[in-house]
Amino acid sequence: MYFYCLPFRKSIQIVATLTVLLTMCWTGESKDSENNNALTFVDAIDGKVFTQTGVGRFSAFDAETGSVLWSFHDDNLRLFTRAAFRSEALFVAATTSNSNSELIRFDLTTGKTDWRAPIVGLGGNASPVLCGGEVLVADYWHKTVSAFNVVTGKNDWKTDPLPLLFLFPPGVLDSAALFVVGDKRDHETKQQLVSVSCENGQLGKTLPVRVDGVSRTPVLLYKDTVILSGYDRKHGTSLQEIRKSDGTILWSLMIPDEIARFTPTIQGNLLIAGAGSLWVVDLDAGRVALQEALPMPTVPVDAANELAFFSRGRQTVEARELQSGKLRWSAKLRGKISSNIAVSGSHVYLKIGNDHLVGVRMTGEVDRYLQIAGAGGSPALH
Repeated sequence: MYFYCLPFRKSIQIVATLTVLLTMCWTGESKDSENNNALTFVDAIDGKVFTQTGVGRFSAFDAETGSVLWSFHDDNLRLFTRAAFRSEALFVAATTSNSNSELIRFDLTTGKTDWRAPIVGLGGNASPVLCGGEVLVADYWHKTVSAFNVVTGKNDWKTDPLPLLFLFPPGVLDSAALFVVGDKRDHETKQQLVSVSCENGQLGKTLPVRVDGVSRTPVLLYKDTVILSGYDRKHGTSLQEIRKSDGTILWSLMIPDEIARFTPTIQGNLLIAGAGSLWVVDLDAGRVALQEALPMPTVPVDAANELAFFSRGRQTVEARELQSGKLRWSAKLRGKISSNIAVSGSHVYLKIGNDHLVGVRMTGEVDRYLQIAGAGGSPALH
């Protein structure tokens, strides 16, 4: 068994950043099958499903019929991040075989590459984020954030190096992005929530905050507050709700589990996250509303229609009612789950292995297995 991650500038940094790089790493049995068991992303929007379909290949599918809408392939690229969407385009970052990477804008309908921009330092949860008329990408190694014009791909600005704790993606509020930064000399106890202008990259309002442990989850926005989290092995995950106007801590909560390595999601007043357990937190009350122990760490969860969708073990996906915790359905799949879970219309989509995209109806019926490896025409639906 071997373990691959993105190309690093210094191998000694692998241990320190292993958790944050989980979504960009993969395992396999031989060096000849680099793409085996890849943990990749699935995005679903407006009746379409987007995902990596092989090394250097990214494709779009019709969510109802499973037909290939378009496919992109470049032998120089390796892994793709999660996509960011506008009405007419999507933006995705991709690694290469060396330390360089690319940010790519695709036409949402045709898959045409409108522009491609070189980037460096792609690592961690470095999926692009839209803010105003810019696409934000973090440089993990140099601790900077760069903005690329959504229309032209021009690099409009880059911040000076910041002691970023890299809660990324940032929370985007109007035309500003919210990051957590630490003091250069004492980043564990002196931290600030910083507003970065998406127009010019200038730092704006700052608020003192405290994040215990290491966190790689986003800065989450809820009503007039910010939800921050941190993790340490001894105590687990700490959650805080902070008022954006003055930094007042409204509540804090300790969860004896590591949810920080998987991106949580918010639906209504509930935060849903998963790792060793499925966790549902009432953000108004600051308490755990539901906890379901799992036999092994789950993939990132998703939520829709008052349901939480998550994996139980390597081959089972389940749905639970968010309010009652009642099990709605459980579906056994034909292979190991290798992606996040994405909801589109009447289906939940995820990948098994590296060859199939699976569609599960909201009733729990598995009604489509799409063979997608090297997708360039109509995949086999069976």
